[in-house]
Amino acid sequence: MADLDTAIVGAGPYGLSIAAHLRAARLPFQLFGTPLESWRRFMPDGMILKSEPFASNLWDPAGRFTLQRYFQENRRPFVPVGNPLSLASFLEYAEWFCQNAAGESRDVRITRIRRHNGGFDLELADGTRLTSLRVILATGHMPFRVIPDELRHLPEPLVAHSTRVSDTKVYAGRDVTVIGAGQSALETAALLHEAGARVRVLVREQRVDWNAPSKPRPLLARIIAPDAGIASGWKSVAISELPRVFRWYFPPAKRHRFVAGSFGATGSWWLRERVEGRVELLLNCAVQEASADGGGVRLTVARPDGRSEIRTDHVIAGTGFIVDVDKLDYLDAPLRQSIRRERAGIPALDARFETSVPGLFVVGVASAPVFGPIMRFMYGAKHVAPVLTRRLRSAT
Repeated sequence: MADLDTAIVGAGPYGLSIAAHLRAARLPFQLFGTPLESWRRFMPDGMILKSEPFASNLWDPAGRFTLQRYFQENRRPFVPVGNPLSLASFLEYAEWFCQNAAGESRDVRITRIRRHNGGFDLELADGTRLTSLRVILATGHMPFRVIPDELRHLPEPLVAHSTRVSDTKVYAGRDVTVIGAGQSALETAALLHEAGARVRVLVREQRVDWNAPSKPRPLLARIIAPDAGIASGWKSVAISELPRVFRWYFPPAKRHRFVAGSFGATGSWWLRERVEGRVELLLNCAVQEASADGGGVRLTVARPDGRSEIRTDHVIAGTGFIVDVDKLDYLDAPLRQSIRRERAGIPALDARFETSVPGLFVVGVASAPVFGPIMRFMYGAKHVAPVLTRRLRSAT
């Protein structure tokens, strides 16, 4: 007999929301991981969430423990649109949600998962071994970070992904080059500048795209282009609210192209004044070579007028994420190889987020190529948690 019915691996927004639903349904499970660990350990101090406050909830089935209710109980004004939410405030809210809805997690890392007698064998970092009938992988985006090939051979702290810049103060007085034109790159550049670093941003494109200012709108404007989990407009509503229709209606290749090309590299409207005129923006730039140089990095950069060299102390890659289940190194090789793929690195998932391995589920960003771009955002947990609860209830 297995030790556990269901193991949830990862205590981010998806893991916590699933836990809240299973707990309310009185279904047995164990949640593994430090709640919001990547948000606490790796996101930069002073970060502000890109999602609007109304779309920054964790999800319990009755909708009792929303961000709005948390603000109301703490006598803080809640503005659903146009009032950016700080990471610090979100983490305070998440702790309250855990206490009231998700319950406690087992704060230990799972180091190995393998198939075992129709279920799974789990090895934990503390040496414990457990078995579970089912496993839900809710491990977030961190395994899928992308460092460009030209930089990959250089060690930290010379080169780091933007999700690894937690304490910007350590860069004070240093020369830092940020690569990328999306929110992560631009906000990291602003925070580094405000912490006292000399910052430049290298952008491949001819310009930086900024989102239009967000603010409460009159009823007619909201009817014409409703606010949605990501962006506004009826197309965004469909993407935000119908992920299983997205999976069913479009063939895999079309889904993959759409997810890869939508809701890409843009900066929030509130960030623009903290970047333009304060941080050096070098457009039409591409790094061709990089080498360690006297405790720093020497970059060879291609520009329309030719090649040039930049000497910098640190390079921060705000270069995003690419889903690849082979990067989940805690899955043993035979288990990884058993997962059917829609394309290299992309797991094939049924309508209930189950892989071709019975009892193994994949949610969150790793499911985005299948269910759409909403799965790259915490808003997607709204859909995943009730679907999995119904699936697991049917298995009991």
